[in-house]
Amino acid sequence: MFKNSVHKDYRLAPGNNRRWSWVETPLLTALVLGVCYWLHPADPLFLQGFPWPILAPLLLAVRYGFLQGACSAALLVLVAYVLHRLDFPGYVEVPGSFIVGVLVASMVVGEFRDLWGRRLERLQTANEYRQYRLDEFTRAYHVLRSSHERLEQRVAGSDTSLRSTLLLLRRQLQEQPQGDALEQMAPALLGVLAQYGSFNAAALYAVREGELLLQRPLADIGEAVELPEDDLLLTLCLQRGEVVSVRDSFLETGREEQVSALQACIPLLSVEGEVLAVVAVHSMPFFAFNERTFTLLALLGGHMADLLETPRQLLRPDDAEARRFSQQLRRALRDATEHDLPSSLAFLKLPDDSVALQKLLIESQRGLDLQLVLQCANGAEGVLVLMPLTDQDGSRGYSQRLNRMVQERFDNASSLEALGVGIHYYEIRQNKPDSALAEFLYQECGLNEQQVAI
Repeated sequence: MFKNSVHKDYRLAPGNNRRWSWVETPLLTALVLGVCYWLHPADPLFLQGFPWPILAPLLLAVRYGFLQGACSAALLVLVAYVLHRLDFPGYVEVPGSFIVGVLVASMVVGEFRDLWGRRLERLQTANEYRQYRLDEFTRAYHVLRSSHERLEQRVAGSDTSLRSTLLLLRRQLQEQPQGDALEQMAPALLGVLAQYGSFNAAALYAVREGELLLQRPLADIGEAVELPEDDLLLTLCLQRGEVVSVRDSFLETGREEQVSALQACIPLLSVEGEVLAVVAVHSMPFFAFNERTFTLLALLGGHMADLLETPRQLLRPDDAEARRFSQQLRRALRDATEHDLPSSLAFLKLPDDSVALQKLLIESQRGLDLQLVLQCANGAEGVLVLMPLTDQDGSRGYSQRLNRMVQERFDNASSLEALGVGIHYYEIRQNKPDSALAEFLYQECGLNEQQVAI
């Protein structure tokens, strides 16, 4: 996730090379034994005093984990046994406390190292989820910021906007039959990019597994030319995952003869960091060749890639908030399935006079939570709350906090149930099937796929 994101230049813990660990384990153990023998030839394992050779399994256990530490400790025990069999002076009887102590100490240290390694991995996954939410917010912010200003300059007198253009693309994709979404939508995608970039000639090429398919463009406008596979601008675009132009090729090479026939390349880069397609621009006006145009094209390419990667069922809800809620719900399902990170759902059926209760629920929303106001099949109004990275205990804490707020706001009520609120909870876990979630949403809560899609 976020392989090409500029924000992901961190790791909570450095990664270890597992192959190198099995080379380092016997080498470090042999090195420590050699040093001990050089310092004390008469007693290389230091049975009389502190057993300094135990440093080898302890260091390996701290660095690599339980298995490497145990193997190093086993090598020390094997050396002690060999010295005993060779009747080495002082090793006629090897104390059992030395063998047990070396094995137990290395195993305990290795087990704690593995435990903290797993915790760091879970924290890393949680951080990546928050980074995904931040990237999503950043893109939405830039679209809002540039939409009106850009369209006033480029499409004066037109009744279209950037938001309406993206909404139109979503509806077109929703109406397409099942198949390759990129191939079906290629002409429409290129047409939108050409409108905002004022392209005279351009072509859209698909990318499969990091390789650009130049044999046949999926869509083109104007007079396109045949491109070599090692075209400099295309190579830079795939490597960087960002919009590149002739200026970038000069900065990269410094030699004019290596500049391609293209003027710019725009990738369709999803929020996951995967390039789905590349738009090769052969000709565009000079006045459009500026940083603001390329920034807008990069934003459009990112939103188009996210739209293509969105499953078709998530395009059903007409409300933007409902679609966003459905996308986050699917991400919570994937986090639970792939990383064993549970999440929770709460559906609160509100009574008829629920203005004060809705205000209370909005004020109780936590940072990562999502709320969606819906109408049930029986006409009652309800609020669906998604709590990412929250298990069953966390949802109980959420319920207790709501009850405390009810006691503070309403004099004659001690809980939500006392106000006539029906509460339904569902925990998203690794081993639960999707059918159980569908039964909770569509039967127990009385919702439908036009409101929440999974």
